Amino acid sequence: MLRSATAWITAGSRGPRRLLSHKWVWYSTKPTSSGEQNIAQDSVTDSAGRGKKERPPGTYAIWAMEAIGGVSAFFYYLHLHTDLLKPKVTERLDPDKYTQLTLLEREPLTSDTARFRFRVNRPRHDSRQEELVDEIISQGVWALDVKDHLVQTYRTYTPVSYSVSETVDDARGLREGHCDLVVKRYPRGSLSRFLHSTRVGDHIEMRGPILTWPYSPGTYRRIFMLAGGTGIAPMFQLITRVLSNPEDASTKISLLYGSPSEPDIIYRKELDALAAQHPDRLCIQYLVDHGPSTVAKCARPDNAILAAFTGSFDFSKDIMLVCGPDPMLAAICGPKPIGSNQGPLQGVLRDLGFTKENVFKF
Repeated sequence: MLRSATAWITAGSRGPRRLLSHKWVWYSTKPTSSGEQNIAQDSVTDSAGRGKKERPPGTYAIWAMEAIGGVSAFFYYLHLHTDLLKPKVTERLDPDKYTQLTLLEREPLTSDTARFRFRVNRPRHDSRQEELVDEIISQGVWALDVKDHLVQTYRTYTPVSYSVSETVDDARGLREGHCDLVVKRYPRGSLSRFLHSTRVGDHIEMRGPILTWPYSPGTYRRIFMLAGGTGIAPMFQLITRVLSNPEDASTKISLLYGSPSEPDIIYRKELDALAAQHPDRLCIQYLVDHGPSTVAKCARPDNAILAAFTGSFDFSKDIMLVCGPDPMLAAICGPKPIGSNQGPLQGVLRDLGFTKENVFKF
């Protein structure tokens, strides 16, 4: 059998075959007296059609090795420069449809608030989907739609952080990352109760990123922020973006952050660290509803507090951002309708002379 296979590679089988010269030739083998087949050398006509010449033995073997080498090189190229040979990468952000992300960690922050860390993967080589994700994230503050698959409802949450490792898992052809959501559990909040009932390893459906507030570096002289409770999420995302961007080195931030009590100040350690690193650019004031407190003033954001906080506000160069519980928004700037509509400006900020163009509600 081995000799027959060798004979086929080096001489070919009976019947017509087309060569590169596009000439039709016939191959034949004649049995020897011992019953074995001779491996005939091909007789072919030269390019001018004159005379005949013999094809060297092993020609087909050389061709076969060249073909195998070419195919191997092609697949090696695909391995190095594409993800076609890798398993399909899942748990990716997608602005157009819901995808399942795995819950990696749960960290209690207060008695009713926790940080949820979800896995986010990216292919080793970014596709159009990743390019779209990066484009949206680069445009300003962004959020994710989180779905409760049990009752088919969703709510939009702003991640406080998002990062992807530069290290490639070559076996899976991806880079691992994560995004963090800060969620308070409300007794009547369907999505918040659903998230607080999940366990590490559960899969949650999310869609995004979704641009919630467009922002370009250097747009404002100073960004004023009024936040309450988990309303710190979009503020923290924007603070870290501004302070880490060299193109935004001239922008300053003033944050007035209210909480029920000192232990309820979410991300206080991270905020204090940023303020210590950038004392000339980030100014933070804490308010609490109930004392005692060594770091916060026990007061509500009334007219006097906000008048002092916004005393240096430049209506032509600054912006006011507000995010917090519904009662806080109603008192400070008026309620925010569902969707992209900001609604009319009301409350304390209107009394202080602010206009709709000066204020954005998350």
